[in-house]
Amino acid sequence: MSSGDEVTALELLAAQKQIVQPLVQEFGGQWLKEMGDGLLLSFPSSYDAVRCAVRIQREMRRVEGLVLRIGIHQGDVVQTENDVLGSGVNIASRVETVSPEGGIAISDKVQRDIAHHADLSTQSIGFPKLKGIDIEFEVFCVTNDGLPVGMSHGKVEIAGSASGKKSVLPIAAVFLVLVLGFLAFVFLKPGETMDLSAIPSKSIAVLPFDNFAKGASEENFADGLTEVITATLSKIGDMKVISRTSVMAYKGNERPTSPEIARKLKVAHVLEGSVQRAGDQVRIVVQLIDAREDKHIWAETFDGKFSELFDVQTQVATNIANYLKSNLTAEEQERISRRPTENIEAYEQYLVLLQRGIVHIDKKELDLNLSLADKVIALDANFAEAYAIKALAHLGYYWSGNDHTDARLTQAREMVDKAVTLAPESPMAHTAKGYLHYWGLGEFDAAINEFETAQSMEPGSSQHLEDIAWVQRAKGEIPEALATMEKALELNPQSDLILREMGFTYTVANRWDDALRVLDRALVFKPDSVDYRSLKLDALWSKTGDTDFMLATISKAQKVVGEEHYLHHKNKLLFDAGKFQESLEVINSIREEAMLTQNRIIPTSLARAYVHGRAGDTVKMNQQLEAAEEMLKKMANENPIDARIQMALGAIHAMRGEKEAALMRGKQAVALYPLDKNKITAQRVHIDFAKIYLRLGMKDECIDVLETLRDKPLGMEVGDLKTDKVWEPVRSHPAYRAIID
Repeated sequence: MSSGDEVTALELLAAQKQIVQPLVQEFGGQWLKEMGDGLLLSFPSSYDAVRCAVRIQREMRRVEGLVLRIGIHQGDVVQTENDVLGSGVNIASRVETVSPEGGIAISDKVQRDIAHHADLSTQSIGFPKLKGIDIEFEVFCVTNDGLPVGMSHGKVEIAGSASGKKSVLPIAAVFLVLVLGFLAFVFLKPGETMDLSAIPSKSIAVLPFDNFAKGASEENFADGLTEVITATLSKIGDMKVISRTSVMAYKGNERPTSPEIARKLKVAHVLEGSVQRAGDQVRIVVQLIDAREDKHIWAETFDGKFSELFDVQTQVATNIANYLKSNLTAEEQERISRRPTENIEAYEQYLVLLQRGIVHIDKKELDLNLSLADKVIALDANFAEAYAIKALAHLGYYWSGNDHTDARLTQAREMVDKAVTLAPESPMAHTAKGYLHYWGLGEFDAAINEFETAQSMEPGSSQHLEDIAWVQRAKGEIPEALATMEKALELNPQSDLILREMGFTYTVANRWDDALRVLDRALVFKPDSVDYRSLKLDALWSKTGDTDFMLATISKAQKVVGEEHYLHHKNKLLFDAGKFQESLEVINSIREEAMLTQNRIIPTSLARAYVHGRAGDTVKMNQQLEAAEEMLKKMANENPIDARIQMALGAIHAMRGEKEAALMRGKQAVALYPLDKNKITAQRVHIDFAKIYLRLGMKDECIDVLETLRDKPLGMEVGDLKTDKVWEPVRSHPAYRAIID
């Protein structure tokens, strides 16, 4: 239901809580844990638990669409700082599965406790086989208030009432597990079913390790350990390993059951673990579970010094491979045994970097990664992965446009060379070298070769498939890129990043409905993301070309993420609609001196000049053009081969009617950024050159440029092409129509 009708599902969850919480309090119960749409509750006695359950089911009958199954068991539990554990929880959750919809199932222990209470009646349904529970016991259904009885399971005995003195219960918790009737569909598409036994056995997800020590550094250590064990397992060729990105959703108290995780991630096994560190001593507990049957397979506790951590990682991976009968080759054994450093303090800092992520384009993230990598190198000057992360940070500056200079590219190259020289067997070193070719040099085939080398070393990692997909897209190989993204999504099914990039790829391919569908999925994981909503705005703009609709949509988006966002979108639409004063007001509220993207630089003074020029105020236009030119020339002195700067200067000359200077700058820009340099981002530079021709009244030359673009993936530009009045002279031409239709 949550997949098909999220609003109704959330309303039902809210109704459940509103009804259940007061009743739990009335019967002296405790609200222990929420598990997706399920609840874990405890009561002081079996009698209180059953009476509360009867009342809950009675109240639920008046809520349309809300159907519960309830399971009750009496047993001991362990309550840790972060979770509630123990056989009592497991058995209660399994008893719930044999309850009929709208009914209550209880274990034989609970039956014995309530048998002497004449106000409660039950009926046996036999001895069901419960997944993950080795012992067989009789299960009963409560029949008060006409509650339904579940299906029979073997021998059935009719339970009678007992009389006599009230027995004294042992000091133990009584568990009531409530699960909505549509639980089986929470993680599936409407109408979809899944046979868990069909999931390949050699598949695993390493769930976030619980941290039993307090403090941010210990938390970082626990998260980093999850990452490195995942990475270690991904080096085993015949094993499917789910990316850490997708499992971090299960960090904390509200972790679903193992079968639910199996359905969601399509894995047969999960590895659970906990870590407790005190100084140099560390205890790591790991447990391998068959998630399809919720059955414990293997557990081990490692007590020792923090410096022995590498041996633990190798031992865990080897044991799992053996239990899953993976064909662990000698080369793979060598890979999982590799130590990236002998300096354990450096390794601890490296774990912080790993759980932050290594590929970024946001300046704040890049600054922090550089700083942390420098700390690692200060502790171990031969730590190859730290140099690789520094290289990726430098390339992030270069690619994003924050520092698109030769000096930055040189720094990246030096760090890549250092990483590969120190550890040619490191997948991360080859990832950094791949990004040097991709982001830095525009050498796409060389980039794919490096990413494929990294993938051969870590075949179970989604990261390398993602990297390959981005380059395939840059080459203009859209179907191939989407197919590779789908493969990556199998290993990282809850990755908002992959979904975002799929949405972007569908948009550039003019598949706007697919783009919107996938971006909506990404927003489920990151509902407050400014960037994801921006991509959705671009897809809607390209699909509709409706200025008024887009302005209304932007207003709705700003109410979610803040009025300071999407100002460039809003300004452009107001400008296209001829609302010049409103456009200027939006520009004046933009804090940045210039809009910087991978393929365009627009100083705010140039944006004002466009508005004044369209409004017919040439005096103010020229004042703003002068300010924009001064800024751009300073930038050009620092980086004369930046195509974005040259194109913006060309636009200024064209607005002044300076034909030769405008064409010189425009031609220089397209020479610096030819269409074969990047089949996605280079298009915008060429579209801007076509605009220069139109501003100079050179319609035929503009059409020549459009002819070169008509078969290119231009989906991100279509909205602007549909609404910008500058295109009026060519709107009826077949080359223009071929692009926007």
